[in-house]
Amino acid sequence: MDAKIIGFQNGPLKLDCDEDIIYQDGQTLSSDKPAYLCRCGSSKKKPFCDGSHAKSGFSSKQEIKEEVLQSYKGKELSVNFNRSICAGASECVKGLPSVFKTQDESNWIFPDEATKDQLIKTLNRCPSGALSYTIEKKTCIDKRSEAKVSIIKNGPYAVEGIIIKDMPTPTNFAASKYTLCRCGFSKNKPYCDYSHEQNSWKDED
Repeated sequence: MDAKIIGFQNGPLKLDCDEDIIYQDGQTLSSDKPAYLCRCGSSKKKPFCDGSHAKSGFSSKQEIKEEVLQSYKGKELSVNFNRSICAGASECVKGLPSVFKTQDESNWIFPDEATKDQLIKTLNRCPSGALSYTIEKKTCIDKRSEAKVSIIKNGPYAVEGIIIKDMPTPTNFAASKYTLCRCGFSKNKPYCDYSHEQNSWKDED
Protein backbone atom coordinates (compact mmCIF):
# COMPACT_ATOMS: atom_id res chain seq x y z
CA MET A 1 0.00 0.00 0.00
CA ASP A 2 1.35 3.43 -0.98
CA ALA A 3 0.56 6.19 1.49
CA LYS A 4 1.99 9.65 1.96
CA ILE A 5 1.43 12.79 3.99
CA ILE A 6 1.85 16.30 2.59
CA GLY A 7 1.48 19.51 4.57
CA PHE A 8 -0.22 22.58 3.11
CA GLN A 9 1.36 25.89 4.03
CA ASN A 10 -0.64 27.35 6.94
CA GLY A 11 -3.20 24.61 6.39
CA PRO A 12 -3.99 20.95 7.06
CA LEU A 13 -2.10 17.73 6.48
CA LYS A 14 -3.17 15.78 3.41
CA LEU A 15 -3.19 12.02 3.92
CA ASP A 16 -3.10 10.30 0.55
CA CYS A 17 -4.15 6.66 0.86
CA ASP A 18 -6.72 4.42 -0.80
CA GLU A 19 -7.65 2.67 2.45
CA ASP A 20 -8.96 3.71 5.87
CA ILE A 21 -5.85 3.77 8.07
CA ILE A 22 -6.82 6.37 10.70
CA TYR A 23 -7.43 4.92 14.16
CA GLN A 24 -9.02 6.55 17.21
CA ASP A 25 -9.73 4.78 20.50
CA GLY A 26 -8.88 1.48 18.80
CA GLN A 27 -11.47 1.97 16.06
CA THR A 28 -10.91 2.67 12.36
CA LEU A 29 -12.27 6.03 11.19
CA SER A 30 -13.90 6.31 7.79
CA SER A 31 -12.60 9.30 5.85
CA ASP A 32 -12.58 10.96 2.47
CA LYS A 33 -9.82 9.96 0.08
CA PRO A 34 -7.58 11.87 0.40
CA ALA A 35 -8.20 12.87 4.02
CA TYR A 36 -7.40 16.37 5.28
CA LEU A 37 -6.23 16.31 8.89
CA CYS A 38 -6.46 19.31 11.19
CA ARG A 39 -3.17 20.61 12.59
CA CYS A 40 -4.24 24.04 13.85
CA GLY A 41 -5.99 22.52 16.87
CA SER A 42 -9.24 24.44 16.32
CA SER A 43 -11.35 22.25 14.04
CA LYS A 44 -14.81 21.29 15.29
CA LYS A 45 -14.52 18.10 13.22
CA LYS A 46 -11.27 16.75 14.71
CA PRO A 47 -9.28 14.97 13.51
CA PHE A 48 -10.46 16.35 10.16
CA CYS A 49 -10.01 19.89 8.88
CA ASP A 50 -13.03 22.24 8.76
CA GLY A 51 -11.24 25.38 7.57
CA SER A 52 -10.61 26.75 11.07
CA HIS A 53 -6.93 27.34 10.27
CA ALA A 54 -7.92 30.29 8.06
CA LYS A 55 -10.00 31.92 10.82
CA SER A 56 -7.43 31.35 13.56
CA GLY A 57 -4.45 32.65 11.58
CA PHE A 58 -2.60 29.35 11.95
CA SER A 59 1.02 29.36 10.80
CA SER A 60 2.80 26.17 9.76
CA LYS A 61 6.21 27.85 9.97
CA GLN A 62 8.93 25.97 11.81
CA GLU A 63 10.16 28.30 14.56
CA ILE A 64 13.13 26.51 16.12
CA LYS A 65 16.59 27.63 15.06
CA GLU A 66 18.34 24.39 15.96
CA GLU A 67 17.46 21.00 17.36
CA VAL A 68 18.10 19.99 20.96
CA LEU A 69 20.22 16.84 20.62
CA GLN A 70 21.68 14.70 23.38
CA SER A 71 23.83 11.56 23.35
CA TYR A 72 24.51 9.22 26.26
CA LYS A 73 27.39 6.76 25.93
CA GLY A 74 27.19 3.29 27.45
CA LYS A 75 29.51 0.29 27.40
CA GLU A 76 27.56 -1.57 24.70
CA LEU A 77 25.65 1.20 22.96
CA SER A 78 24.99 4.92 23.03
CA VAL A 79 21.47 6.34 23.29
CA ASN A 80 20.61 9.32 21.08
CA PHE A 81 17.79 11.68 22.02
CA ASN A 82 16.28 14.39 19.82
CA ARG A 83 14.33 16.52 22.30
CA SER A 84 12.90 18.61 19.45
CA ILE A 85 10.64 15.77 18.26
CA CYS A 86 9.80 14.17 21.61
CA ALA A 87 6.02 13.84 22.07
CA GLY A 88 6.23 13.00 25.77
CA ALA A 89 4.68 9.54 25.48
CA SER A 90 6.92 8.32 28.34
CA GLU A 91 7.27 4.80 26.92
CA CYS A 92 10.95 5.01 27.85
CA VAL A 93 10.37 6.05 31.47
CA LYS A 94 7.60 3.51 31.99
CA GLY A 95 9.61 0.76 30.28
CA LEU A 96 12.98 1.24 31.98
CA PRO A 97 12.78 3.68 34.91
CA SER A 98 16.27 2.62 35.99
CA VAL A 99 17.68 4.01 32.72
CA PHE A 100 15.43 6.98 32.03
CA LYS A 101 15.34 9.33 35.03
CA THR A 102 13.53 12.61 34.46
CA GLN A 103 14.74 14.54 37.50
CA ASP A 104 17.50 16.24 35.47
CA GLU A 105 16.66 16.96 31.81
CA SER A 106 20.30 17.63 30.95
CA ASN A 107 21.50 14.26 32.30
CA TRP A 108 18.70 11.73 32.41
CA ILE A 109 19.64 8.61 30.41
CA PHE A 110 21.91 5.94 31.93
CA PRO A 111 22.42 3.19 29.30
CA ASP A 112 24.41 0.84 31.53
CA GLU A 113 21.51 0.39 33.96
CA ALA A 114 19.94 -2.23 31.63
CA THR A 115 21.02 -4.89 29.16
CA LYS A 116 21.49 -4.09 25.49
CA ASP A 117 18.40 -6.10 24.50
CA GLN A 118 16.25 -4.41 27.14
CA LEU A 119 17.41 -1.00 25.94
CA ILE A 120 16.77 -1.68 22.26
CA LYS A 121 13.29 -3.07 22.95
CA THR A 122 12.35 0.02 24.97
CA LEU A 123 13.92 2.51 22.56
CA ASN A 124 11.93 1.01 19.69
CA ARG A 125 8.68 1.64 21.58
CA CYS A 126 9.18 5.41 21.32
CA PRO A 127 6.32 6.54 19.00
CA SER A 128 7.99 9.79 17.93
CA GLY A 129 11.35 8.31 16.94
CA ALA A 130 13.06 10.79 19.25
CA LEU A 131 15.14 7.93 20.67
CA SER A 132 17.66 5.92 18.65
CA TYR A 133 20.90 4.13 19.44
CA THR A 134 24.42 3.79 18.10
CA ILE A 135 26.46 0.58 18.10
CA GLU A 136 29.98 0.43 16.65
CA LYS A 137 29.55 3.85 15.04
CA LYS A 138 26.32 2.80 13.29
CA THR A 139 23.14 4.66 14.24
CA CYS A 140 20.10 2.36 14.34
CA ILE A 141 16.61 3.78 13.85
CA ASP A 142 13.37 1.84 14.27
CA LYS A 143 11.31 1.10 11.14
CA ARG A 144 7.61 0.32 10.60
CA SER A 145 5.99 -1.10 7.47
CA GLU A 146 2.22 -1.07 8.16
CA ALA A 147 0.62 2.25 7.21
CA LYS A 148 -1.25 3.67 10.19
CA VAL A 149 -2.23 7.02 11.73
CA SER A 150 -3.28 6.85 15.39
CA ILE A 151 -5.04 9.78 17.04
CA ILE A 152 -3.53 10.26 20.49
CA LYS A 153 -6.14 11.72 22.83
CA ASN A 154 -5.21 15.33 23.68
CA GLY A 155 -1.98 14.75 21.76
CA PRO A 156 -0.40 14.28 18.33
CA TYR A 157 -0.86 12.04 15.32
CA ALA A 158 1.30 8.91 15.74
CA VAL A 159 2.26 7.92 12.21
CA GLU A 160 3.71 4.60 11.08
CA GLY A 161 4.73 3.25 7.67
CA ILE A 162 3.86 6.43 5.75
CA ILE A 163 6.16 8.64 3.71
CA ILE A 164 6.20 12.32 4.66
CA LYS A 165 6.71 14.54 1.62
CA ASP A 166 8.16 18.02 1.11
CA MET A 167 8.73 18.70 4.80
CA PRO A 168 12.00 18.96 6.78
CA THR A 169 13.42 15.80 8.31
CA PRO A 170 15.01 16.01 11.79
CA THR A 171 18.35 14.51 12.86
CA ASN A 172 18.20 10.70 13.29
CA PHE A 173 14.74 10.83 11.76
CA ALA A 174 12.67 7.64 11.82
CA ALA A 175 11.23 7.96 8.31
CA SER A 176 8.52 5.37 8.95
CA LYS A 177 7.62 6.33 12.54
CA TYR A 178 7.04 9.87 13.85
CA THR A 179 4.51 12.11 15.59
CA LEU A 180 2.92 15.15 13.97
CA CYS A 181 1.56 18.18 15.81
CA ARG A 182 -2.22 18.32 16.13
CA CYS A 183 -2.61 21.16 18.64
CA GLY A 184 -1.02 23.95 16.56
CA PHE A 185 1.40 25.01 19.30
CA SER A 186 4.55 23.12 18.27
CA LYS A 187 7.62 25.26 17.55
CA ASN A 188 8.98 22.44 15.39
CA LYS A 189 6.09 21.96 12.95
CA PRO A 190 5.07 19.66 11.43
CA TYR A 191 6.45 17.52 14.29
CA CYS A 192 5.11 17.28 17.82
CA ASP A 193 7.41 18.79 20.46
CA TYR A 194 5.20 18.15 23.54
CA SER A 195 3.60 21.59 23.27
CA HIS A 196 0.10 20.07 23.62
CA GLU A 197 0.88 19.19 27.24
CA GLN A 198 2.72 22.42 28.00
CA ASN A 199 -0.28 24.40 26.71
CA SER A 200 -2.89 22.11 28.34
CA TRP A 201 -4.47 21.51 24.92
CA LYS A 202 -7.50 19.25 24.84
CA ASP A 203 -9.48 17.66 22.00
CA GLU A 204 -12.66 19.25 23.33
CA ASP A 205 -11.29 22.82 23.15
